[in-house]
Amino acid sequence: MNREYVLWILSYSLLCFFPGAVPHTTLCHAVSGDTAILPCTIKTSEKLNISNYDIYWQINTSVVVHLFYNGKDLLKYQSRRYHNRTRLFLDQLERGNFSLMLSGVQPADEDVYTCISRNKGTKTKDTYQVKLKVSSPDNQFKERNVSPFGQTQDLPNCPGDANALDILVLCSHFLMVLVVWIL
Repeated sequence: MNREYVLWILSYSLLCFFPGAVPHTTLCHAVSGDTAILPCTIKTSEKLNISNYDIYWQINTSVVVHLFYNGKDLLKYQSRRYHNRTRLFLDQLERGNFSLMLSGVQPADEDVYTCISRNKGTKTKDTYQVKLKVSSPDNQFKERNVSPFGQTQDLPNCPGDANALDILVLCSHFLMVLVVWIL
């Protein structure tokens, strides 16, 4: 086997076993008219000093969906399209839950949302992406998750991060296919 392939396989397997190293997009589904919760959390074992955090929810880099700045909501910069339709869970911010509630979901809301949390004290920044899919009430579809054993399960509206076991299974399947293909 070529050294280049071995190094590539080794690099990819490391990324699979350390999934936080590769940013991913969480998929959420909502029905038009409903409320969606777009997940964004940081792991913490202690309460956060929320006045040290700025939290931006945006689309692309120019559309402000929600802004939390200097310890309070600052919605005067929010896009008019989202006016009176968004809120953070203020009682959960100090636990690292920066998820956004979006009410009255519309087909035009279907997009990739970016949550950026910035700690002014430590100068650290975390970025998460959530892809929102919107279907009409009369044309709802249920997304299905098919396990390797052929069983199907309903996916929740916004599943959040994939389980480490799911990532491990996916990576091992990919590596097996890659090794067989190379040999």
